[in-house]
Amino acid sequence: MADPIRFYLDFASPYAYFAAQQIDGIGQEFGREVEWRPILMWAVLKAHGIAAPMDAPVKRAYMLNDMERSAAFFGMPYRKPVKLPLSSHLAGRLFYAVREQDSDKAMALARRLLPAFFAEQRDISDTTTLSELAAEVGISPETVAEAMQGTVGRAGLEAAVAEAVTAGVVGSPHFLVDGEGFFGADRLPQLRWFLGGGWT
Repeated sequence: MADPIRFYLDFASPYAYFAAQQIDGIGQEFGREVEWRPILMWAVLKAHGIAAPMDAPVKRAYMLNDMERSAAFFGMPYRKPVKLPLSSHLAGRLFYAVREQDSDKAMALARRLLPAFFAEQRDISDTTTLSELAAEVGISPETVAEAMQGTVGRAGLEAAVAEAVTAGVVGSPHFLVDGEGFFGADRLPQLRWFLGGGWT
Protein backbone atom coordinates (compact mmCIF):
# COMPACT_ATOMS: atom_id res chain seq x y z
CA MET A 1 0.00 0.00 0.00
CA ALA A 2 1.26 3.48 -0.85
CA ASP A 3 2.46 5.70 1.97
CA PRO A 4 -0.07 8.18 3.38
CA ILE A 5 -0.15 11.92 2.87
CA ARG A 6 0.54 13.71 6.12
CA PHE A 7 -1.48 16.90 6.42
CA TYR A 8 0.06 19.21 9.00
CA LEU A 9 -2.32 22.02 9.92
CA ASP A 10 -3.03 24.60 12.54
CA PHE A 11 -6.73 25.02 13.28
CA ALA A 12 -6.10 28.78 13.30
CA SER A 13 -4.64 28.77 9.78
CA PRO A 14 -6.94 30.11 7.04
CA TYR A 15 -4.89 28.36 4.39
CA ALA A 16 -5.41 25.05 6.17
CA TYR A 17 -9.13 25.80 6.04
CA PHE A 18 -8.91 26.31 2.29
CA ALA A 19 -6.84 23.15 1.79
CA ALA A 20 -8.96 20.93 4.00
CA GLN A 21 -11.85 20.91 1.56
CA GLN A 22 -9.64 19.33 -1.12
CA ILE A 23 -6.97 17.16 0.46
CA ASP A 24 -9.11 14.14 1.33
CA GLY A 25 -10.39 14.03 -2.25
CA ILE A 26 -6.85 14.16 -3.58
CA GLY A 27 -5.93 11.27 -1.30
CA GLN A 28 -8.84 9.21 -2.59
CA GLU A 29 -7.95 10.05 -6.18
CA PHE A 30 -4.49 8.56 -5.77
CA GLY A 31 -5.28 5.80 -3.30
CA ARG A 32 -3.51 7.50 -0.43
CA GLU A 33 -4.72 7.75 3.13
CA VAL A 34 -4.60 11.32 4.46
CA GLU A 35 -3.33 11.62 8.02
CA TRP A 36 -4.41 14.88 9.65
CA ARG A 37 -1.77 16.20 12.04
CA PRO A 38 -2.97 19.30 13.92
CA ILE A 39 -0.04 21.31 15.26
CA LEU A 40 0.74 24.68 16.81
CA MET A 41 2.36 26.60 14.01
CA TRP A 42 3.80 29.25 16.31
CA ALA A 43 5.62 26.51 18.26
CA VAL A 44 7.02 24.95 15.09
CA LEU A 45 8.22 28.32 13.78
CA LYS A 46 9.78 29.15 17.13
CA ALA A 47 11.70 25.87 17.07
CA HIS A 48 13.00 26.74 13.59
CA GLY A 49 13.86 30.32 14.57
CA ILE A 50 11.35 31.71 12.04
CA ALA A 51 9.35 34.84 12.81
CA ALA A 52 5.56 34.58 12.92
CA PRO A 53 4.15 35.58 9.51
CA MET A 54 1.86 38.31 10.85
CA ASP A 55 4.44 40.04 13.07
CA ALA A 56 5.36 42.64 10.44
CA PRO A 57 2.49 45.12 9.89
CA VAL A 58 2.98 45.21 6.11
CA LYS A 59 2.80 41.42 5.85
CA ARG A 60 -0.19 41.28 8.19
CA ALA A 61 -2.07 43.74 5.98
CA TYR A 62 -1.22 41.70 2.89
CA MET A 63 -2.27 38.42 4.46
CA LEU A 64 -5.59 39.71 5.79
CA ASN A 65 -6.49 40.83 2.28
CA ASP A 66 -5.15 37.61 0.75
CA MET A 67 -7.31 35.51 3.07
CA GLU A 68 -10.48 37.13 1.74
CA ARG A 69 -9.27 36.90 -1.85
CA SER A 70 -8.24 33.26 -1.44
CA ALA A 71 -11.62 32.36 0.04
CA ALA A 72 -13.28 33.88 -3.01
CA PHE A 73 -10.88 32.02 -5.30
CA PHE A 74 -11.63 28.68 -3.63
CA GLY A 75 -15.35 29.45 -3.49
CA MET A 76 -15.53 29.07 0.28
CA PRO A 77 -17.46 31.04 2.89
CA TYR A 78 -15.24 33.34 4.92
CA ARG A 79 -15.68 35.94 7.61
CA LYS A 80 -12.74 37.66 9.26
CA PRO A 81 -11.95 35.60 12.39
CA VAL A 82 -12.63 37.00 15.84
CA LYS A 83 -8.88 37.30 16.38
CA LEU A 84 -5.67 36.52 14.56
CA PRO A 85 -3.22 35.24 15.50
CA LEU A 86 -4.82 32.77 17.89
CA SER A 87 -3.30 29.84 19.76
CA SER A 88 -5.21 26.67 18.95
CA HIS A 89 -3.61 24.61 21.72
CA LEU A 90 -6.90 23.70 23.41
CA ALA A 91 -8.44 22.61 20.12
CA GLY A 92 -5.34 20.58 19.31
CA ARG A 93 -5.32 18.86 22.69
CA LEU A 94 -9.01 18.08 22.29
CA PHE A 95 -8.43 16.49 18.89
CA TYR A 96 -5.64 14.20 20.08
CA ALA A 97 -7.41 13.15 23.27
CA VAL A 98 -10.61 12.31 21.40
CA ARG A 99 -8.65 10.47 18.70
CA GLU A 100 -7.37 8.03 21.32
CA GLN A 101 -10.97 6.90 21.90
CA ASP A 102 -12.74 7.54 18.60
CA SER A 103 -10.87 8.59 15.46
CA ASP A 104 -14.08 9.24 13.53
CA LYS A 105 -15.29 11.76 16.11
CA ALA A 106 -11.86 13.38 16.18
CA MET A 107 -11.97 13.86 12.42
CA ALA A 108 -15.53 15.17 12.57
CA LEU A 109 -14.35 17.69 15.16
CA ALA A 110 -11.37 18.75 13.03
CA ARG A 111 -13.61 19.35 10.04
CA ARG A 112 -16.04 21.32 12.21
CA LEU A 113 -13.43 23.57 13.86
CA LEU A 114 -12.12 25.12 10.64
CA PRO A 115 -15.40 26.56 9.28
CA ALA A 116 -16.47 27.54 12.79
CA PHE A 117 -13.45 29.81 13.06
CA PHE A 118 -13.17 31.05 9.49
CA ALA A 119 -16.79 31.23 8.35
CA GLU A 120 -18.82 31.64 11.55
CA GLN A 121 -16.54 33.86 13.67
CA ARG A 122 -16.53 31.38 16.55
CA ASP A 123 -13.63 31.67 19.00
CA ILE A 124 -11.96 28.24 18.98
CA SER A 125 -9.64 29.25 21.83
CA ASP A 126 -12.66 29.55 24.13
CA THR A 127 -13.51 26.49 26.23
CA THR A 128 -17.27 27.04 26.05
CA THR A 129 -17.17 27.37 22.27
CA LEU A 130 -15.06 24.24 21.95
CA SER A 131 -17.48 22.31 24.14
CA GLU A 132 -20.41 23.46 21.98
CA LEU A 133 -18.66 22.48 18.75
CA ALA A 134 -17.62 19.13 20.21
CA ALA A 135 -21.20 18.45 21.27
CA GLU A 136 -22.30 18.94 17.67
CA VAL A 137 -20.24 15.88 16.67
CA GLY A 138 -21.23 13.76 19.63
CA ILE A 139 -18.42 14.48 22.12
CA SER A 140 -19.59 14.84 25.71
CA PRO A 141 -18.79 17.88 27.91
CA GLU A 142 -16.99 15.59 30.36
CA THR A 143 -14.73 14.30 27.60
CA VAL A 144 -14.02 17.85 26.44
CA ALA A 145 -13.01 19.09 29.89
CA GLU A 146 -10.64 16.19 30.48
CA ALA A 147 -9.24 16.36 26.95
CA MET A 148 -8.27 20.02 27.13
CA GLN A 149 -6.56 19.80 30.52
CA GLY A 150 -5.47 16.17 30.79
CA THR A 151 -2.19 14.53 29.87
CA VAL A 152 -3.35 12.56 26.81
CA GLY A 153 -4.28 15.55 24.67
CA ARG A 154 -1.29 17.54 25.83
CA ALA A 155 1.12 14.71 25.04
CA GLY A 156 -0.47 14.10 21.64
CA LEU A 157 -0.15 17.72 20.59
CA GLU A 158 3.41 18.00 21.88
CA ALA A 159 4.39 14.88 19.95
CA ALA A 160 2.80 16.25 16.77
CA VAL A 161 4.69 19.53 17.10
CA ALA A 162 7.98 17.70 17.66
CA GLU A 163 7.29 15.49 14.65
CA ALA A 164 6.53 18.53 12.50
CA VAL A 165 9.79 20.20 13.51
CA THR A 166 11.77 17.06 12.65
CA ALA A 167 9.90 16.70 9.35
CA GLY A 168 10.85 20.23 8.29
CA VAL A 169 7.34 21.67 8.35
CA VAL A 170 7.54 25.41 7.64
CA GLY A 171 3.91 26.51 7.55
CA SER A 172 0.26 25.52 7.59
CA PRO A 173 -0.88 23.65 5.63
CA HIS A 174 2.15 21.51 4.95
CA PHE A 175 1.82 18.20 3.14
CA LEU A 176 4.44 15.47 3.36
CA VAL A 177 4.38 12.51 0.98
CA ASP A 178 7.13 10.16 -0.20
CA GLY A 179 9.74 12.41 1.39
CA GLU A 180 8.54 15.55 -0.41
CA GLY A 181 7.10 18.56 1.38
CA PHE A 182 4.50 20.93 -0.07
CA PHE A 183 3.66 24.13 1.81
CA GLY A 184 0.47 26.07 1.20
CA ALA A 185 -3.02 25.59 -0.18
CA ASP A 186 -1.70 26.89 -3.49
CA ARG A 187 0.55 23.82 -3.72
CA LEU A 188 -2.36 21.41 -4.04
CA PRO A 189 -2.18 21.36 -7.87
CA GLN A 190 1.53 20.59 -7.61
CA LEU A 191 0.85 17.89 -5.04
CA ARG A 192 -1.65 16.27 -7.41
CA TRP A 193 0.91 16.52 -10.24
CA PHE A 194 3.56 14.89 -8.04
CA LEU A 195 1.27 12.05 -7.00
CA GLY A 196 0.48 11.43 -10.65
CA GLY A 197 4.15 10.84 -11.40
CA GLY A 198 4.87 14.28 -12.76
CA TRP A 199 8.29 14.46 -11.13
CA THR A 200 10.44 11.36 -11.07
